[in-house]
Formats: sequence, C-alpha cells, structure tokens
Amino acid sequence: MVVTPWGDSGSLRTRRLRPGPGKARDDVERNQRQRLYGATIALVAEQGYQATTLAELCSLSGVSSRSFYNLFGGKDELVLETLKAVIELAVEYAMSNDALSAEGDWEVQARRGFDAFIEMVVAQPATARVMLIEAYAAGPEAMAPIEAATEGFEFLTRQTAERSPERAGMPPEMVTAHIGASREIASARLRQGREQELPGLLDEMWHLISSYRPPPDPLRSAGRAPASQSESLDAQDHAERAIRAFALVVAETGYAATTVDEIVARGGMSATTFYDNFAGKEDILMAAIDSAGAQTVAAAMPPFERAADWPQGLRAAYNAVFNFLASRPALARLVISEIYAAGPAAVERRVEAMRPFRALIEKGLELAPETPRIAPELITGGIATLAYRTIRDGGPETLPALTPLATYITLAPFLGAEEACRAANASGRRDRALPKQRANPLLT
Repeated sequence: MVVTPWGDSGSLRTRRLRPGPGKARDDVERNQRQRLYGATIALVAEQGYQATTLAELCSLSGVSSRSFYNLFGGKDELVLETLKAVIELAVEYAMSNDALSAEGDWEVQARRGFDAFIEMVVAQPATARVMLIEAYAAGPEAMAPIEAATEGFEFLTRQTAERSPERAGMPPEMVTAHIGASREIASARLRQGREQELPGLLDEMWHLISSYRPPPDPLRSAGRAPASQSESLDAQDHAERAIRAFALVVAETGYAATTVDEIVARGGMSATTFYDNFAGKEDILMAAIDSAGAQTVAAAMPPFERAADWPQGLRAAYNAVFNFLASRPALARLVISEIYAAGPAAVERRVEAMRPFRALIEKGLELAPETPRIAPELITGGIATLAYRTIRDGGPETLPALTPLATYITLAPFLGAEEACRAANASGRRDRALPKQRANPLLT
C-alpha cells in the first residue's frame, strides 16, 4: 500500500466512475487521469521509472489500455502530466498554509515555506521520491517543470529575504544553494528510507540557513579557467579507457540511452575486453564514480595541505577540484549531472567516494563546535546543487568560477561573514589571504 495524493495505491481501482446516464464524460476522464497519476506515483516510487511498464500502470489504476491512449500518448506523457499535477497540488498546499504569501514578518514567512516543504516530504514520501529522485530518469522534458517550479520558489525566497535588512542583497546563487541543500538532505533521507527523521532536523537546518548573511564585499573571480579541450581516451589500462569512453558517451546521449555496444565502439575495444573488466553498464558506472572520486580527492589534497591554514586550504581545494573537473568535462557531466538519472545507488556511491573531501569541511566543527552538526551535509548539498546548475547553464568549463562562492558558503557558518569573505577573495598565494595569527591548528 503506497500513499499518493490521489488515494492509497490499493484503492485506485475501486474509485472508478463508470460511463453511463448521469456521468459526464469529463468527470469520467478526470477520474481516470487521477487514478493513473496515483498509479504512476506508487509504481515509479517503488521500482523506478525505467522498470515501470504501461501494463502495470493500467492494471494498478484500473484504466484500460484503450482508455489510456484516449488520454495520453504514452508513458512519458503520463509521467510528465503527473509531475505537473503534483506541482499544482504542492502550490495549493503552500498557499493554503500561507507559505507563499508576500505578507507578514519575513522570518516567519520564510520558515513557514521551509516547514511546508519538509511536511509534504514526510506526508507523501512516495510522491517526494518521484519528484526529487526518480524524475531525473525520465529525462530533461520531465525535469523541466520541476526545475521551473524550483526556480520560482527561489525567486519568492529572494523576495522574502529582501525584507530583512541583514539579508538584503543576498546573491541569488546563495538562495539556490540553500534550497538545493534542503532538497539534497530530503533526497538522502528518502533514498535511505529515513524521511521520518526530517522533522527532527528542521530547527537545526533552519538555524544554519538563516545564519547566512550576504558577503560584506563582492566575491571576486577565481581567475582564468583551464582551456577547454577534447578529452583523450589514452589510459594506462583497458578499464580506465573504457571508463573514459563511457563518460564521453553518457555526456553525448545521456545515461539512460547509453549502451555497452556504444561504450565498446567508442573505446575501440572488443566486447570480450569490456566484460573482462566490468559486468555491465551499472558496474562501469560505479567504477567511474569511484575513479572520479579518487581523482577529485587527489586533486584537492596537495593544495589543501600546502596552505597556511584551514580557510586557505579549503579555497585551494575547491579551486583544484573545479579546475580538474573543467579539464574533464565528460567526467564532470557524469558525476555531477547524469548521476541523478542513474538512480539512488549511484548517488549514494558518489557520497561515499567524496567522503574524504567532506571530511575537510567537517574540520570546521572542531573550530566552531557550536555550529549545527548538519552543517557539512547542508554545505555539500548546496555546493552540489550549484555545480549541477552551473553545468546545466554554462557547461563544465564554467565550474572554476564557483570557487569564491563555494568557499564563502563553506566557511561562513564556522568563521562568520567577514572572515569567510576574506578567505573567499584570497589570491591563493600562501600567507596572503589571512593574518598569520589566524592560522588554524586543525590543518595539522
């Protein structure tokens, strides 16, 4: 039994309106649509978009295939319309709770919207799972209304923040990061079946998000990005060559459409060689995530360890990571964008692969133990959202421009706005960013 906005999955068939005297055709079709929406939520949440079949949707909803095709052109259209219907219901819910009102105290208003999002996730976990996790597998067209709704909510949030003298002038990207971080935390709990923890995290998350202030000075450019260039297939062994070919194919066609045959052809190797190294498409995906994580951490650690203190070290680490990913655009697209279409297991694998980098952020909890313990998770979720949006809008080559903002977002909860801004705007040269007496013993 799965709870959906249109009734429990087990009751969908029993809600049928049969055509006949006194039954308007529009009412019957509306009833059929809603039952199909409920079946879509229930099945996609449980078994994923790719595994859900039209036959299963018709069976669970009690709508015949003939009636289905009178309403929709196929599964893709049904999923898209279901997502749009969910967004409409979410807006109605938010309006009924004044979560989108432009009136009242700004902080009360902002908190109301924040609470409404978490309440909807907990009340409708299957719906939230489809919207936040499974919709990526349905492709860019399905994600378009979700991203439009998210950006609309970001706009309203910025308007609300402008009513606060302390927060007026907040960079739009910081609002994007905060909303994205909340989505990432909710998604993580949904992937792990732990969404009931979310209400207990509300106060901690809100305290952290509301503590941010706009940078006291404009954040400066991170400097010249590496020149964009075609990725080479040259590698030390067949496995790495296959991973590089895999990343290139995914960047061009998307993860869902990528096949082993295409990987083999791009890599210039036999199918036997491929299967000597990988069990299949999912296996090479996990290997690619592990490889990307190891290379990213390897890029970050030397500049971090060379830095004079922890703030400078983090800025140097971000700069190195974003420059590395910009130099490997296909790999960047795979682990930052396409990974969501690959499903929850792939995203969890990325979390594990990047844990050593997150440990660098967690050092801030030793420096400022009063900071909410969820800070590293919220920060990494916000940075992941910014990286995703940056690739979507400008391509991987624009990632290095995130360095100052990522540094500021990471350091502000631990050091305050002034110190975080100074570190974010540092030149990157040793001992130039912060006074020597501020050197952080946590670095050693």
